[in-house]
Amino acid sequence: MDAYDVPPFDVAVVGGGPVGMWLAAELHRGGVRPVVLERRAERPPYSKALTIYPRTVEQFAMRGLVDRWLAEGTPVPSSHFALLTNRLDFSFLPTRYPFTLFLPQRRTEELLEEHLAELGVPYLRQHAVTGLRQDESGVDLDVDSPGGPAVVRAAYAVGCDGAASVVRAAAGIDFEGTPDTWRTILGDIELTDPPPTPALTLNQPGGSMYMVAIGGGRYRLAVIDHATLHDPVDKPATFAELRASALRLAGTDFGMLQTPDAWLSRVGNAARQAARYRAGRVLLAGDAAHIHYPAGGQGLNLGLQDAANLAWKLAAEIRGWAPPGLLDSYHAERYPVGLDVIDDSLAQCGLIANPTREGVALRDRFNAILGTDPSLCRELAVRLSGLAIRYPAPGQVPPPGQVTLAGRRAADLDLRGAGVPGGSGFPAATLFGLLQPARFVLLNLGSAAAPDLQAGFADRLDTVTAELAGDAGEFAGVRAMLIRPDGYIAWATAADDDPPLDSWLGHALSPGRPRR
Repeated sequence: MDAYDVPPFDVAVVGGGPVGMWLAAELHRGGVRPVVLERRAERPPYSKALTIYPRTVEQFAMRGLVDRWLAEGTPVPSSHFALLTNRLDFSFLPTRYPFTLFLPQRRTEELLEEHLAELGVPYLRQHAVTGLRQDESGVDLDVDSPGGPAVVRAAYAVGCDGAASVVRAAAGIDFEGTPDTWRTILGDIELTDPPPTPALTLNQPGGSMYMVAIGGGRYRLAVIDHATLHDPVDKPATFAELRASALRLAGTDFGMLQTPDAWLSRVGNAARQAARYRAGRVLLAGDAAHIHYPAGGQGLNLGLQDAANLAWKLAAEIRGWAPPGLLDSYHAERYPVGLDVIDDSLAQCGLIANPTREGVALRDRFNAILGTDPSLCRELAVRLSGLAIRYPAPGQVPPPGQVTLAGRRAADLDLRGAGVPGGSGFPAATLFGLLQPARFVLLNLGSAAAPDLQAGFADRLDTVTAELAGDAGEFAGVRAMLIRPDGYIAWATAADDDPPLDSWLGHALSPGRPRR
Protein backbone atom coordinates (compact mmCIF):
# COMPACT_ATOMS: atom_id res chain seq x y z
CA MET A 1 0.00 0.00 0.00
CA ASP A 2 1.06 3.57 -0.60
CA ALA A 3 1.26 6.05 2.26
CA TYR A 4 -1.75 8.33 2.34
CA ASP A 5 -0.71 11.61 0.73
CA VAL A 6 -2.24 14.07 3.20
CA PRO A 7 -0.83 16.03 6.14
CA PRO A 8 -0.48 14.05 9.38
CA PHE A 9 -3.36 14.01 11.84
CA ASP A 10 -3.47 13.86 15.60
CA VAL A 11 -6.71 11.85 15.73
CA ALA A 12 -8.41 9.69 13.12
CA VAL A 13 -12.13 9.63 13.93
CA VAL A 14 -13.60 6.53 12.29
CA GLY A 15 -17.28 7.06 11.52
CA GLY A 16 -18.92 10.28 10.38
CA GLY A 17 -22.23 10.07 12.20
CA PRO A 18 -23.29 12.52 14.93
CA VAL A 19 -20.89 11.16 17.55
CA GLY A 20 -17.88 11.19 15.24
CA MET A 21 -18.61 14.69 13.99
CA TRP A 22 -19.18 16.14 17.46
CA LEU A 23 -15.98 14.48 18.68
CA ALA A 24 -14.03 15.94 15.76
CA ALA A 25 -15.43 19.42 16.42
CA GLU A 26 -14.54 19.22 20.11
CA LEU A 27 -11.05 17.93 19.32
CA HIS A 28 -10.53 20.88 17.00
CA ARG A 29 -11.61 23.24 19.78
CA GLY A 30 -9.06 21.51 22.00
CA GLY A 31 -6.27 22.54 19.65
CA VAL A 32 -5.53 19.26 17.84
CA ARG A 33 -5.92 18.08 14.26
CA PRO A 34 -8.68 15.51 13.66
CA VAL A 35 -9.82 13.87 10.43
CA VAL A 36 -13.16 12.09 9.99
CA LEU A 37 -13.14 8.88 7.93
CA GLU A 38 -16.64 7.92 6.74
CA ARG A 39 -17.23 4.77 4.71
CA ARG A 40 -20.52 5.88 3.09
CA ALA A 41 -20.62 7.93 -0.08
CA GLU A 42 -23.66 9.86 1.09
CA ARG A 43 -25.88 10.24 4.13
CA PRO A 44 -28.85 7.82 4.42
CA PRO A 45 -32.23 9.47 3.76
CA TYR A 46 -33.74 8.07 6.97
CA SER A 47 -33.04 8.93 10.61
CA LYS A 48 -32.35 6.29 13.22
CA ALA A 49 -32.64 8.75 16.12
CA LEU A 50 -34.54 11.97 16.68
CA THR A 51 -34.61 12.55 20.45
CA ILE A 52 -32.36 15.22 21.96
CA TYR A 53 -32.49 15.58 25.73
CA PRO A 54 -31.77 18.69 27.84
CA ARG A 55 -28.15 17.92 28.71
CA THR A 56 -27.31 17.46 25.02
CA VAL A 57 -29.06 20.73 24.18
CA GLU A 58 -26.90 22.32 26.89
CA GLN A 59 -23.79 20.93 25.18
CA PHE A 60 -24.75 22.76 22.00
CA ALA A 61 -25.43 25.90 24.07
CA MET A 62 -21.97 25.71 25.67
CA ARG A 63 -20.46 26.08 22.20
CA GLY A 64 -22.79 28.84 21.01
CA LEU A 65 -24.62 26.54 18.56
CA VAL A 66 -27.93 25.87 20.27
CA ASP A 67 -30.01 28.26 18.16
CA ARG A 68 -29.38 26.08 15.10
CA TRP A 69 -31.14 23.16 16.77
CA LEU A 70 -33.87 25.19 18.46
CA ALA A 71 -34.80 26.84 15.16
CA GLU A 72 -35.71 23.50 13.59
CA GLY A 73 -36.51 21.06 16.39
CA THR A 74 -39.89 20.44 17.99
CA PRO A 75 -39.81 20.97 21.78
CA VAL A 76 -42.11 18.75 23.85
CA PRO A 77 -42.17 19.44 27.63
CA SER A 78 -42.34 15.77 28.57
CA SER A 79 -41.05 12.29 27.83
CA HIS A 80 -42.08 8.76 28.69
CA PHE A 81 -40.85 5.77 30.64
CA ALA A 82 -41.48 2.36 29.05
CA LEU A 83 -44.11 3.92 26.73
CA LEU A 84 -46.47 4.23 29.69
CA THR A 85 -49.45 6.54 29.33
CA ASN A 86 -48.60 8.67 32.37
CA ARG A 87 -45.77 10.77 30.96
CA LEU A 88 -42.82 12.41 32.68
CA ASP A 89 -43.09 16.19 33.01
CA PHE A 90 -39.88 18.01 32.07
CA SER A 91 -41.11 21.54 32.75
CA PHE A 92 -39.63 21.64 36.29
CA LEU A 93 -36.09 20.70 35.22
CA PRO A 94 -33.39 23.18 36.38
CA THR A 95 -32.23 24.13 32.89
CA ARG A 96 -32.98 26.72 30.22
CA TYR A 97 -34.13 23.81 28.04
CA PRO A 98 -36.76 21.89 30.05
CA PHE A 99 -38.06 19.79 27.15
CA THR A 100 -37.38 16.94 24.80
CA LEU A 101 -36.27 18.32 21.45
CA PHE A 102 -37.30 16.22 18.48
CA LEU A 103 -35.23 16.61 15.31
CA PRO A 104 -34.50 13.82 12.83
CA GLN A 105 -30.94 12.56 13.08
CA ARG A 106 -30.36 13.30 9.41
CA ARG A 107 -30.84 17.02 10.08
CA THR A 108 -28.60 16.89 13.15
CA GLU A 109 -25.93 15.30 10.97
CA GLU A 110 -26.32 18.02 8.35
CA LEU A 111 -25.96 20.73 10.99
CA LEU A 112 -22.86 19.07 12.41
CA GLU A 113 -21.26 18.61 9.01
CA GLU A 114 -21.88 22.28 8.25
CA HIS A 115 -20.20 23.15 11.54
CA LEU A 116 -17.18 20.96 10.74
CA ALA A 117 -16.84 22.75 7.42
CA GLU A 118 -16.86 26.09 9.26
CA LEU A 119 -14.05 24.83 11.50
CA GLY A 120 -12.09 23.45 8.57
CA VAL A 121 -12.06 19.87 9.85
CA PRO A 122 -11.58 17.37 6.99
CA TYR A 123 -14.52 14.99 6.49
CA LEU A 124 -13.59 12.25 4.02
CA ARG A 125 -16.40 10.17 2.51
CA GLN A 126 -15.88 6.77 0.90
CA HIS A 127 -13.00 6.08 3.28
CA ALA A 128 -13.75 2.69 4.82
CA VAL A 129 -11.39 1.57 7.56
CA THR A 130 -10.72 -2.17 7.25
CA GLY A 131 -8.11 -2.68 9.96
CA LEU A 132 -5.49 -1.01 12.11
CA ARG A 133 -2.18 -1.49 13.88
CA GLN A 134 -0.80 0.58 16.72
CA ASP A 135 2.67 1.15 18.09
CA GLU A 136 4.22 3.37 20.76
CA SER A 137 3.85 6.55 18.71
CA GLY A 138 0.67 6.15 16.71
CA VAL A 139 -1.92 4.14 14.82
CA ASP A 140 -1.88 3.01 11.18
CA LEU A 141 -5.33 2.56 9.71
CA ASP A 142 -5.93 0.53 6.55
CA VAL A 143 -8.41 2.44 4.40
CA ASP A 144 -10.28 1.63 1.20
CA SER A 145 -10.47 5.05 -0.44
CA PRO A 146 -11.65 6.29 -3.85
CA GLY A 147 -8.00 6.26 -4.90
CA GLY A 148 -7.46 2.68 -3.80
CA PRO A 149 -6.04 1.06 -0.66
CA ALA A 150 -4.20 3.50 1.59
CA VAL A 151 -2.79 3.88 5.08
CA VAL A 152 -3.75 6.79 7.31
CA ARG A 153 -1.50 7.40 10.31
CA ALA A 154 -2.55 9.34 13.37
CA ALA A 155 -1.40 9.64 16.95
CA TYR A 156 -4.73 8.17 18.13
CA ALA A 157 -7.81 6.58 16.58
CA VAL A 158 -11.35 6.71 17.92
CA GLY A 159 -13.97 4.23 16.75
CA CYS A 160 -17.33 5.94 16.29
CA ASP A 161 -18.30 3.35 13.68
CA GLY A 162 -21.37 1.79 15.24
CA ALA A 163 -22.42 -1.52 16.71
CA ALA A 164 -20.45 -3.55 14.16
CA SER A 165 -17.33 -1.48 14.84
CA VAL A 166 -14.28 -2.46 12.79
CA VAL A 167 -12.13 -0.39 15.14
CA ARG A 168 -13.36 -2.24 18.23
CA ALA A 169 -12.75 -5.63 16.64
CA ALA A 170 -9.30 -4.65 15.35
CA ALA A 171 -8.31 -3.38 18.81
CA GLY A 172 -9.33 -6.71 20.36
CA ILE A 173 -11.95 -5.22 22.67
CA ASP A 174 -14.77 -7.57 23.70
CA PHE A 175 -18.38 -6.47 23.19
CA GLU A 176 -20.01 -8.01 26.23
CA GLY A 177 -23.73 -8.52 26.79
CA THR A 178 -26.74 -10.26 25.30
CA PRO A 179 -28.07 -10.64 21.72
CA ASP A 180 -31.53 -9.89 20.35
CA THR A 181 -34.27 -12.13 21.73
CA TRP A 182 -37.12 -10.12 20.18
CA ARG A 183 -37.56 -7.31 17.70
CA THR A 184 -40.05 -4.53 17.11
CA ILE A 185 -40.94 -2.33 14.16
CA LEU A 186 -40.75 1.41 13.73
CA GLY A 187 -41.27 3.72 10.83
CA ASP A 188 -41.52 7.29 9.59
CA ILE A 189 -44.95 7.54 8.02
CA GLU A 190 -47.20 10.28 6.67
CA LEU A 191 -50.51 10.53 8.57
CA THR A 192 -53.73 12.14 7.37
CA ASP A 193 -55.54 11.76 10.73
CA PRO A 194 -52.81 12.33 13.33
CA PRO A 195 -53.35 12.69 17.08
CA PRO A 196 -53.99 16.23 18.38
CA THR A 197 -50.69 16.39 20.29
CA PRO A 198 -47.14 16.27 18.86
CA ALA A 199 -46.31 13.20 20.97
CA LEU A 200 -48.53 10.29 21.97
CA THR A 201 -47.97 7.16 24.05
CA LEU A 202 -50.44 4.28 24.22
CA ASN A 203 -50.27 1.29 26.49
CA GLN A 204 -52.60 -1.66 25.99
CA PRO A 205 -52.71 -5.31 27.17
CA GLY A 206 -51.47 -6.34 23.71
CA GLY A 207 -48.49 -3.98 23.66
CA SER A 208 -47.45 -0.35 23.44
CA MET A 209 -47.18 2.36 20.82
CA TYR A 210 -45.38 5.67 20.58
CA MET A 211 -45.54 8.40 17.97
CA VAL A 212 -44.07 11.87 17.60
CA ALA A 213 -44.37 14.50 14.90
CA ILE A 214 -41.18 14.97 12.86
CA GLY A 215 -42.46 17.62 10.45
CA GLY A 216 -44.11 17.73 7.04
CA GLY A 217 -47.09 15.69 8.16
CA ARG A 218 -44.80 12.78 9.01
CA TYR A 219 -44.63 10.90 12.30
CA ARG A 220 -42.22 8.46 13.88
CA LEU A 221 -44.22 5.39 14.95
CA ALA A 222 -42.78 2.73 17.23
CA VAL A 223 -44.90 -0.30 18.05
CA ILE A 224 -44.14 -3.02 20.55
CA ASP A 225 -46.81 -5.46 19.43
CA HIS A 226 -46.82 -8.61 21.54
CA ALA A 227 -48.36 -10.50 18.61
CA THR A 228 -45.24 -9.98 16.47
CA LEU A 229 -42.39 -9.78 19.01
CA HIS A 230 -40.95 -13.15 18.03
CA ASP A 231 -41.35 -13.01 14.28
CA PRO A 232 -38.28 -14.30 12.41
CA VAL A 233 -35.32 -11.93 12.70
CA ASP A 234 -34.89 -11.75 8.94
CA LYS A 235 -38.55 -11.03 8.22
CA PRO A 236 -38.74 -7.70 6.36
CA ALA A 237 -40.64 -4.83 7.97
CA THR A 238 -43.70 -3.91 5.92
CA PHE A 239 -46.22 -1.10 5.83
CA ALA A 240 -49.04 -3.66 6.19
CA GLU A 241 -47.50 -5.01 9.41
CA LEU A 242 -47.06 -1.55 10.94
CA ARG A 243 -50.63 -0.62 10.02
CA ALA A 244 -52.02 -3.88 11.44
CA SER A 245 -50.14 -3.31 14.71
CA ALA A 246 -51.48 0.24 14.99
CA LEU A 247 -55.03 -1.00 14.45
CA ARG A 248 -54.58 -3.69 17.12
CA LEU A 249 -53.07 -1.32 19.68
CA ALA A 250 -54.84 1.99 18.98
CA GLY A 251 -58.01 0.98 17.12
CA THR A 252 -56.99 3.30 14.27
CA ASP A 253 -54.20 3.61 11.73
CA PHE A 254 -54.27 7.43 12.02
CA GLY A 255 -54.70 7.69 8.26
CA MET A 256 -51.35 6.13 7.36
CA LEU A 257 -50.20 6.73 3.78
CA GLN A 258 -47.89 4.30 2.03
CA THR A 259 -45.63 6.82 0.30
CA PRO A 260 -42.39 6.09 -1.60
CA ASP A 261 -40.31 7.88 1.03
CA ALA A 262 -41.75 5.99 4.00
CA TRP A 263 -39.03 4.37 6.10
CA LEU A 264 -39.46 1.13 8.08
CA SER A 265 -37.03 -0.78 10.26
CA ARG A 266 -36.83 -3.48 12.89
CA VAL A 267 -34.94 -2.93 16.13
CA GLY A 268 -33.98 -5.55 18.66
CA ASN A 269 -33.26 -5.73 22.36
CA ALA A 270 -29.57 -6.58 22.18
CA ALA A 271 -27.67 -4.96 25.06
CA ARG A 272 -23.90 -4.87 24.82
CA GLN A 273 -21.03 -2.77 26.11
CA ALA A 274 -17.34 -2.67 25.27
CA ALA A 275 -15.29 -4.23 28.04
CA ARG A 276 -13.02 -1.20 27.92
CA TYR A 277 -13.32 2.12 26.15
CA ARG A 278 -9.57 2.37 25.58
CA ALA A 279 -6.92 -0.02 24.30
CA GLY A 280 -3.65 1.88 24.08
CA ARG A 281 -4.04 4.53 21.38
CA VAL A 282 -7.45 3.29 20.29
CA LEU A 283 -10.64 4.52 21.95
CA LEU A 284 -14.38 3.97 21.42
CA ALA A 285 -17.44 6.21 21.61
CA GLY A 286 -21.13 5.97 20.77
CA ASP A 287 -22.62 2.72 19.48
CA ALA A 288 -19.13 1.28 19.06
CA ALA A 289 -18.94 1.35 22.87
CA HIS A 290 -22.53 0.43 23.78
CA ILE A 291 -25.87 -0.60 22.28
CA HIS A 292 -29.31 -1.08 23.77
CA TYR A 293 -32.97 -1.10 22.79
CA PRO A 294 -33.90 2.52 21.99
CA ALA A 295 -36.25 2.87 24.95
CA GLY A 296 -36.61 6.59 25.52
CA GLY A 297 -34.27 7.47 22.64
CA GLN A 298 -31.20 7.72 24.86
CA GLY A 299 -28.56 6.36 22.47
CA LEU A 300 -27.76 9.51 20.49
CA ASN A 301 -27.46 11.56 23.68
CA LEU A 302 -25.24 8.96 25.33
CA GLY A 303 -22.87 8.99 22.36
CA LEU A 304 -22.67 12.78 22.08
CA GLN A 305 -21.85 12.97 25.78
CA ASP A 306 -19.12 10.34 25.29
CA ALA A 307 -17.62 12.65 22.69
CA ALA A 308 -17.78 15.71 24.95
CA ASN A 309 -16.07 13.82 27.78
CA LEU A 310 -13.34 12.31 25.63
CA ALA A 311 -12.37 15.21 23.39
CA TRP A 312 -10.76 17.60 25.88
CA LYS A 313 -8.93 14.77 27.64
CA LEU A 314 -7.52 13.36 24.42
CA ALA A 315 -6.56 16.86 23.25
CA ALA A 316 -4.77 17.44 26.57
CA GLU A 317 -2.87 14.17 26.17
CA ILE A 318 -1.79 15.04 22.65
CA ARG A 319 -0.78 18.59 23.58
CA GLY A 320 1.32 17.28 26.43
CA TRP A 321 -0.31 18.87 29.45
CA ALA A 322 -2.65 16.11 30.66
CA PRO A 323 -2.02 15.12 34.28
CA PRO A 324 -1.41 11.40 34.92
CA GLY A 325 -4.51 9.27 34.46
CA LEU A 326 -6.63 11.93 32.74
CA LEU A 327 -7.16 9.98 29.52
CA ASP A 328 -7.92 6.79 31.44
CA SER A 329 -10.63 8.70 33.31
CA TYR A 330 -12.67 8.61 30.07
CA HIS A 331 -13.44 4.93 30.65
CA ALA A 332 -13.73 5.42 34.40
CA GLU A 333 -16.36 8.15 33.98
CA ARG A 334 -18.29 7.04 30.91
CA TYR A 335 -18.44 3.25 31.35
CA PRO A 336 -20.74 3.50 34.43
CA VAL A 337 -22.96 6.01 32.60
CA GLY A 338 -23.24 3.66 29.62
CA LEU A 339 -24.04 0.73 31.89
CA ASP A 340 -26.70 2.78 33.68
CA VAL A 341 -28.42 3.62 30.38
CA ILE A 342 -28.27 -0.03 29.31
CA ASP A 343 -29.84 -1.11 32.61
CA ASP A 344 -32.48 1.60 32.27
CA SER A 345 -33.31 0.34 28.78
CA LEU A 346 -33.51 -3.25 30.00
CA ALA A 347 -35.84 -2.21 32.81
CA GLN A 348 -38.13 -0.51 30.32
CA CYS A 349 -38.00 -3.57 28.09
CA GLY A 350 -39.10 -5.66 31.07
CA LEU A 351 -42.24 -3.52 31.24
CA ILE A 352 -43.08 -3.12 27.56
CA ALA A 353 -42.26 -6.55 26.13
CA ASN A 354 -43.69 -9.01 28.62
CA PRO A 355 -46.94 -10.36 27.14
CA THR A 356 -47.76 -12.60 30.11
CA ARG A 357 -50.58 -11.79 32.50
CA GLU A 358 -47.96 -10.97 35.12
CA GLY A 359 -46.20 -8.62 32.72
CA VAL A 360 -49.41 -6.78 31.84
CA ALA A 361 -50.27 -6.44 35.53
CA LEU A 362 -46.81 -5.09 36.35
CA ARG A 363 -47.03 -2.53 33.54
CA ASP A 364 -50.48 -1.39 34.63
CA ARG A 365 -49.39 -1.10 38.24
CA PHE A 366 -46.25 0.87 37.39
CA ASN A 367 -48.27 3.20 35.15
CA ALA A 368 -50.70 3.83 38.01
CA ILE A 369 -47.81 4.59 40.37
CA LEU A 370 -46.42 7.14 37.90
CA GLY A 371 -49.79 8.85 37.94
CA THR A 372 -49.83 9.23 41.72
CA ASP A 373 -46.18 9.57 42.75
CA PRO A 374 -44.72 12.94 41.66
CA SER A 375 -41.36 12.26 43.33
CA LEU A 376 -40.82 9.12 41.25
CA CYS A 377 -41.76 10.97 38.08
CA ARG A 378 -39.31 13.74 38.94
CA GLU A 379 -36.49 11.28 39.61
CA LEU A 380 -37.07 9.45 36.33
CA ALA A 381 -37.30 12.75 34.43
CA VAL A 382 -34.03 14.06 35.87
CA ARG A 383 -32.24 10.81 35.03
CA LEU A 384 -33.61 10.66 31.49
CA SER A 385 -32.74 14.31 30.83
CA GLY A 386 -29.04 13.67 31.43
CA LEU A 387 -28.89 16.36 34.11
CA ALA A 388 -28.25 13.82 36.88
CA ILE A 389 -24.94 12.55 35.49
CA ARG A 390 -22.18 12.98 38.03
CA TYR A 391 -18.53 12.04 37.83
CA PRO A 392 -16.39 11.02 40.80
CA ALA A 393 -14.43 13.92 42.24
CA PRO A 394 -11.23 12.65 43.90
CA GLY A 395 -10.32 14.48 47.07
CA GLN A 396 -13.59 16.39 47.30
CA VAL A 397 -15.01 15.43 50.69
CA PRO A 398 -18.00 17.58 51.69
CA PRO A 399 -18.47 18.89 55.23
CA PRO A 400 -20.93 16.88 57.36
CA GLY A 401 -24.49 17.39 56.16
CA GLN A 402 -23.43 19.02 52.90
CA VAL A 403 -23.16 17.75 49.33
CA THR A 404 -20.12 18.69 47.26
CA LEU A 405 -20.70 20.34 43.91
CA ALA A 406 -17.60 18.74 42.42
CA GLY A 407 -18.38 16.18 39.75
CA ARG A 408 -21.81 17.63 39.01
CA ARG A 409 -22.99 19.37 35.89
CA ALA A 410 -22.51 23.13 35.93
CA ALA A 411 -25.77 24.97 35.42
CA ASP A 412 -25.92 27.94 33.04
CA LEU A 413 -25.65 30.52 35.79
CA ASP A 414 -26.49 34.16 35.10
CA LEU A 415 -23.46 36.31 35.87
CA ARG A 416 -23.05 40.00 36.57
CA GLY A 417 -19.84 41.95 35.98
CA ALA A 418 -18.27 38.98 34.25
CA GLY A 419 -15.24 39.42 32.05
CA VAL A 420 -12.14 37.61 30.95
CA PRO A 421 -8.77 39.32 31.44
CA GLY A 422 -6.95 39.77 28.17
CA GLY A 423 -9.97 40.62 26.05
CA SER A 424 -10.86 37.13 24.80
CA GLY A 425 -13.96 38.66 23.28
CA PHE A 426 -16.59 35.98 23.88
CA PRO A 427 -19.90 36.63 25.67
CA ALA A 428 -19.88 36.31 29.43
CA ALA A 429 -23.44 37.00 30.52
CA THR A 430 -23.86 33.34 31.49
CA LEU A 431 -21.59 30.50 32.50
CA PHE A 432 -22.18 28.72 29.19
CA GLY A 433 -20.97 31.85 27.42
CA LEU A 434 -17.67 31.49 29.24
CA LEU A 435 -17.37 27.87 28.08
CA GLN A 436 -17.61 28.56 24.36
CA PRO A 437 -13.83 28.32 23.78
CA ALA A 438 -13.90 24.81 25.38
CA ARG A 439 -11.29 25.67 28.02
CA PHE A 440 -11.28 25.38 31.79
CA VAL A 441 -12.93 28.29 33.58
CA LEU A 442 -11.90 29.35 37.08
CA LEU A 443 -14.93 31.32 38.25
CA ASN A 444 -14.24 33.53 41.27
CA LEU A 445 -17.45 34.46 43.08
CA GLY A 446 -15.80 36.00 46.13
CA SER A 447 -15.93 39.67 46.98
CA ALA A 448 -12.24 40.23 46.29
CA ALA A 449 -10.56 39.85 42.95
CA ALA A 450 -9.06 36.44 42.35
CA PRO A 451 -5.29 36.10 42.46
CA ASP A 452 -3.59 35.79 39.11
CA LEU A 453 -3.48 32.02 38.77
CA GLN A 454 -3.56 31.96 35.00
CA ALA A 455 0.16 32.45 34.42
CA GLY A 456 1.48 29.29 32.83
CA PHE A 457 -2.03 27.99 32.10
CA ALA A 458 -3.11 30.65 29.61
CA ASP A 459 -3.47 28.10 26.81
CA ARG A 460 -6.09 26.08 28.71
CA LEU A 461 -7.66 28.26 31.44
CA ASP A 462 -9.71 31.44 31.66
CA THR A 463 -9.97 33.14 35.05
CA VAL A 464 -13.16 35.13 35.60
CA THR A 465 -14.36 37.27 38.51
CA ALA A 466 -18.12 37.75 38.65
CA GLU A 467 -21.20 37.80 40.86
CA LEU A 468 -24.22 35.57 40.54
CA ALA A 469 -27.23 37.43 39.21
CA GLY A 470 -30.54 36.43 40.79
CA ASP A 471 -31.16 33.60 43.25
CA ALA A 472 -27.91 31.80 44.03
CA GLY A 473 -29.75 28.67 45.21
CA GLU A 474 -27.36 25.81 45.91
CA PHE A 475 -24.43 28.02 44.88
CA ALA A 476 -24.98 30.41 47.77
CA GLY A 477 -21.77 30.67 49.75
CA VAL A 478 -19.59 29.26 46.96
CA ARG A 479 -16.54 31.47 46.51
CA ALA A 480 -14.85 29.75 43.59
CA MET A 481 -15.39 26.95 41.08
CA LEU A 482 -13.21 25.27 38.49
CA ILE A 483 -15.32 24.21 35.50
CA ARG A 484 -14.12 21.57 33.05
CA PRO A 485 -14.35 22.17 29.29
CA ASP A 486 -17.27 19.71 29.09
CA GLY A 487 -19.28 21.72 31.61
CA TYR A 488 -18.76 19.68 34.78
CA ILE A 489 -17.51 21.12 38.07
CA ALA A 490 -13.98 19.91 38.80
CA TRP A 491 -13.67 21.74 42.14
CA ALA A 492 -15.65 24.16 44.28
CA THR A 493 -15.02 25.85 47.60
CA ALA A 494 -16.82 28.02 50.12
CA ALA A 495 -13.47 29.16 51.56
CA ASP A 496 -10.46 30.97 50.16
CA ASP A 497 -8.67 27.78 49.11
CA ASP A 498 -6.42 27.74 46.08
CA PRO A 499 -7.77 25.61 43.22
CA PRO A 500 -5.99 22.30 42.51
CA LEU A 501 -4.86 23.40 39.05
CA ASP A 502 -2.01 20.89 38.81
CA SER A 503 -4.45 18.02 39.42
CA TRP A 504 -6.61 19.02 36.47
CA LEU A 505 -4.45 21.12 34.15
CA GLY A 506 -1.07 19.44 34.61
CA HIS A 507 2.10 21.45 34.89
CA ALA A 508 2.14 25.13 34.01
CA LEU A 509 4.05 26.11 30.90
CA SER A 510 7.42 27.68 31.59
CA PRO A 511 8.11 30.98 29.78
CA GLY A 512 10.49 29.35 27.33
CA ARG A 513 8.44 26.26 26.57
CA PRO A 514 6.78 26.28 23.12
CA ARG A 515 3.03 25.83 22.83
CA ARG A 516 1.29 23.78 20.19
